[in-house]
Amino acid sequence: MGELKSAWEIAQEKADKLGKLSADEQRKQIEKRCASIGKALAAKYLDGRLEAQYLEIELNKYSMEDKDLISQTILGQMVEELELGKGPALERILEGISRMAKPDGAIESIASIKELLQEYRQAELDNRNNIEETGREVLRQLGISGTAIDQINSLAGTSWQQAVDEVVRPFKERLHRLKQELASNATL
Repeated sequence: MGELKSAWEIAQEKADKLGKLSADEQRKQIEKRCASIGKALAAKYLDGRLEAQYLEIELNKYSMEDKDLISQTILGQMVEELELGKGPALERILEGISRMAKPDGAIESIASIKELLQEYRQAELDNRNNIEETGREVLRQLGISGTAIDQINSLAGTSWQQAVDEVVRPFKERLHRLKQELASNATL
């Protein structure tokens, strides 16, 4: 009767039959593993569960090669998350990008994005005020006034939403270009 083999021995025999991974396959596995780690760390940072200094501490747990791959993934995730209308989250994202990227490659792009966000906030406020004033005027013409029109919901109507979209479109286009510039200049 044949001898009994442990699960480890059986698994080892099967692995030996499959052969060794090529250098390219090993590199792809490492990249995949690092991308997964990078996405998880970026998600924790973006959700506010991990502060920037702890992000750096987590990265220091890995080899230099892995650290670079993980950092590149984190940086890419943060750049992707840059969107208008995210409010305070944008400041957190930009802070994270500043810490992750080479300082000289990202400073100009980050400054341009901050300037764009400031312009966007002002344009959004101006547009909202114009829409609200137009709404009040329409209501006054209909004979509705006083406390009945205390506050107008400027984003309620479809025509008003279209006006907001027209204001936002050029800012989104500029942000898209700046994100591309940041991604290419902010290498590690």
